[in-house]
Amino acid sequence: MALQPEAGSNIDRATTAPFLLRLFWRQSRPLDPWEFSVAPPADTTNIPDYSSLLPSTIRQQSVQIYTWPNCTLGELTALFTSVLPQGVIPSPSVGTRLVFKLIFPDTRATIVEGNRGKWIDKPLGSVVIGGSNAELQDDPDEALDMKDMLEGDAHKTLAGARFVIGDYVACSIYPPGQDGRVQPLPHHGNRGPPRDGGYGGRGPPPRENGYGGGDYGRGGGYGRGGGGYGRGGPGYGGGRGGGAPPGDWRRGERPPGGGYDDRPRGGGYRGGYGGSRPY
Repeated sequence: MALQPEAGSNIDRATTAPFLLRLFWRQSRPLDPWEFSVAPPADTTNIPDYSSLLPSTIRQQSVQIYTWPNCTLGELTALFTSVLPQGVIPSPSVGTRLVFKLIFPDTRATIVEGNRGKWIDKPLGSVVIGGSNAELQDDPDEALDMKDMLEGDAHKTLAGARFVIGDYVACSIYPPGQDGRVQPLPHHGNRGPPRDGGYGGRGPPPRENGYGGGDYGRGGGYGRGGGGYGRGGPGYGGGRGGGAPPGDWRRGERPPGGGYDDRPRGGGYRGGYGGSRPY
């Protein structure tokens, strides 16, 4: 499976292996990208993947789901809510808003003080359970399927947002107000890390195709190329390596000359990562 299949492409789920999606959640406020920026230890021998380095407060509020790039937010909501601990989603759940977004490393940023990389987010969409036309069902046998109870962006897919296998999905859960009204969409804007988290407001130097020579750029480290946890070289990824493909292209697009194809590369990780980045 390609790391970033094209939106709208037909995927035969009977013959195509799903991938492992890590979904992190929080109640009543968003997860900020800087919370996922962690300095790697000097010895990474026993580190299974990057997510194991995250703070326990974030790891404890996460689920793992096997799915496909054409998974809709409606499907994702049904899967996600079915495995949440009791009490996370209000009961009844009608009027609960779920806001989804992607969180992934900024491959154009430089490594920062403390060997931490910069992470960014991208909106996926929002769904409301029940919506304005919902009716509460006293008999569970008569209740509608979760996917039939959603309003908003339930039809949007992961591939439509240029999801790359290995990206994290974050979900903010907003229960209805005391009057039963649906909470409005929160303002999309990242709160900076405390004391700038070492970023210091410095912008990245120019790069070709988003590749860089720093540890967190596409040239190495936790980025998508080179060594360490990246997609290529001798690190955990074990992928194609060899530097940046030539030409002009953006994240999520197939690089010129082949780029992300369907052949597995390297050792791989659980859920069909196929040797790509392990987080």
